[in-house]
Amino acid sequence: MSTPAAAPKRILAVDDDPTALAAVRQILTQQGYEVTTAPDGDAAIALLESETFDLALLDVGLPGLVSGYDLCRGIRQDPRVRDIPVIFLTGHGMVMDEKQGEDAGSDLYLVKPVLASRLINMVGMFLSPQGPLRSKRRAK
Repeated sequence: MSTPAAAPKRILAVDDDPTALAAVRQILTQQGYEVTTAPDGDAAIALLESETFDLALLDVGLPGLVSGYDLCRGIRQDPRVRDIPVIFLTGHGMVMDEKQGEDAGSDLYLVKPVLASRLINMVGMFLSPQGPLRSKRRAK
């Protein structure tokens, strides 16, 4: 008798660029992940309140009042989701942008364009049980 397959890891991808979201969804879905997308911070907050995710991929520049940095800070302050890895995937590539991401509580900051193989590897390192980049918060 075979063991039931584990449920796929769930990823929340947040970006106001529909083309970027479609690419991320396609790349990660092909790797067996379940990807849910949101076009802005408000939609992401609603999803985080109603669904469970194993990792969040956030853009920095989002429409509306909630930036990617704000969203990351909100994730870190919410006991239900504060331990999920957060990766910024953004076109904001200045050193000060990366510092803001770190200060907001991100686990990794990737600047677009990112090779699909790099994105797959980084996500896998956070979501693999033996991955070297498991969130430090989960180890506590």
